[in-house]
Amino acid sequence: MSELLTIRKTCRLCGSTHIVRSIPLANVPIVSPNVGTEADAAGTRLTTIMAPLDNYLCEDCGLNQLVHIVDPSLIYRNYLYRTAISLGLADHFRGLSKAVIDGAKLKPGDLVVEFGSNDGTLLSFFRDAGMRVQGVDPAQKIAAEATAKGIPTRADFFNPAVAQDIRRELGGARAVIANNAMANIDDLDSILNGVGAIMAPDGVFVFETQYALDVFEKTLLDVIYHEHISTFSVQPVVRALGRFNLLVFDAERIPTKGGSIRFWVQHANGPRPVAARVAELMALEQRTGLYDLAYHHRFSERIAQIKAGLHALISEARAGGRQIGAYGTSVGCAALIHQFELEDKLDFLFDDTPFKERLDGPGYDLPVYTAEGVLQHDPALIIILAWRYADQIRKKHARYIEQGGRFVVPLPEISVTTQVLSN
Repeated sequence: MSELLTIRKTCRLCGSTHIVRSIPLANVPIVSPNVGTEADAAGTRLTTIMAPLDNYLCEDCGLNQLVHIVDPSLIYRNYLYRTAISLGLADHFRGLSKAVIDGAKLKPGDLVVEFGSNDGTLLSFFRDAGMRVQGVDPAQKIAAEATAKGIPTRADFFNPAVAQDIRRELGGARAVIANNAMANIDDLDSILNGVGAIMAPDGVFVFETQYALDVFEKTLLDVIYHEHISTFSVQPVVRALGRFNLLVFDAERIPTKGGSIRFWVQHANGPRPVAARVAELMALEQRTGLYDLAYHHRFSERIAQIKAGLHALISEARAGGRQIGAYGTSVGCAALIHQFELEDKLDFLFDDTPFKERLDGPGYDLPVYTAEGVLQHDPALIIILAWRYADQIRKKHARYIEQGGRFVVPLPEISVTTQVLSN
């Protein structure tokens, strides 16, 4: 095992030792296309160092989690991903900022703190509404860029010491926000203690994250990778936050990233009543079987069926002597290459905004072309790994389809496009 990896023995949310492997998944490289670091101190390419993505279930609180943890400094100090490149995310952040301003009754001059703030896109909406803002993000270059754009951002990992520093300098935060950051953090005790330290007595902590019920019900396999080490649901969060004198007073399902959840948290003695849908969602999770191992095993079976179907389509296309491509090189797309065992079955990749010119790993080194390369290389089949954007991709490449090309969407179940989509 690489020194860049550690293995947890306890649940990161409640501390229980009763965690069991519920879904075996493929090993994947410890770094994704989001990471700018290419090699470790010994010169070994990080894309050749593999670690399991097996899902573990805490039998006490119900948190779904990974136990193979990559050193966060390796991932986030040289992070490449910027919020601004994600299609539609800025519009979502505009709506989120309005919801927080209304829900917390924020006023101009109130302090809003976001950890995992990336390029400051979300905080910019609060700044434009007259609030004071402070970002915290360990990606040093991205933090500097955000600060230069008028979103003061501390290049650090959020923790109680950072929280106390900000509070001494700026006062208590009326709103603390984490958008798709909580799932990336191993030391949740430190985070939640930091939230309690910086949040004003009547403040709110709002965090959005992938919702476990949607991940399993919709087969959102591409959201499981080494940057996302927890998949949250309502029951474990409600049960755990009491240890930190915090209280979930609302939880709402939202459509982002195929299915997410927005938690609203206050101090345990905060002023807001608990919404009925908190208990309603916990009851739904129990009825669905989210915390039953048999439910998890059915998810594994669906993955195996999709993999077999993809391999059959690829074998058929290969019989004609033509090449096979895939569309999408994001972190989730790269993980799917391993989960579906496509490493030796692809000839190249396409991406509208590729981070890198090649994607490599054990046994493969694939060129990455921009969208213009689709017609140039004209593969028999293109697997859309970026499946949430399948409609946009297929419409953009109508000419490829007209010439006989086929797009395959693998999730949430396999579908094949042989005709141009109507607008």
